[in-house]
Amino acid sequence: MISNSQLRSEARISLGNGKWGIAIGGFLIYFIITQAIGLIPIIGPIGNILLGGPFAVGLMYFYLKISRDEQVEIEDLFLAFKNKNQFLASLVAFLLIIALVVPTLIVSLIIWIFLIIGKDTIEKFFESIGEFTGNLNAFNIQTELPLYEPNVIDSISNDQNWMVIILGFILVVLIPMIYISLSLSQIFFIIADDENISGLEAFKKSWILMKNQKLNLFLLQLSFIGWVFLSILTIFIGFIFLNPYIYTSYAKFFDNLK
Repeated sequence: MISNSQLRSEARISLGNGKWGIAIGGFLIYFIITQAIGLIPIIGPIGNILLGGPFAVGLMYFYLKISRDEQVEIEDLFLAFKNKNQFLASLVAFLLIIALVVPTLIVSLIIWIFLIIGKDTIEKFFESIGEFTGNLNAFNIQTELPLYEPNVIDSISNDQNWMVIILGFILVVLIPMIYISLSLSQIFFIIADDENISGLEAFKKSWILMKNQKLNLFLLQLSFIGWVFLSILTIFIGFIFLNPYIYTSYAKFFDNLK
């Protein structure tokens, strides 16, 4: 595996070969379309679920061609919409990612909250709700259910150190999510690169490919932090240039990973 600095250098060279314009244009078109779909009332979230995978495959294919110094066109962004197998593979892969990420996030948050407020506080909280409900049933009193138990809030603010809370969040929630994200990071590159692979196979293959490479990709991602801050200072305009650079670097990482 070549160094991250070399990957970024090769990405700049590929973009510098007359590809900056189309790389920026492709990203803007992808961004505008995907954001517009999400803004559609009611069906927007459904549209994102059904089309998020296919658009991600097209974006990865677009930057793979830039990375490989191949002739690239805007229509490459719609690769998955022109190939039935890639469309289905990307849809299945996207649903598999959701099926893994969402439950993991929920369980991690529950464990984190449990560790913060403690078993005794949780029991007292539910006991208070039980007593309140019992009173309602006994006297048929119509009133509002308390939104929180004061003892719970007091126990957190008085007994817990905020640094411990943040550290617990990092260990219990953030690290597992980063681990999963890195493990599944190559799925859409894999589908873009192999029109015959299924979504489940791409899911498994990404996990295998990233088995000993998660730290390398994580460090590559961190290496863009300075550029991210600079882009924020430009009122986010800098992201128009930064995102093509990042995606091209990720495409270089994928080819080097193979």
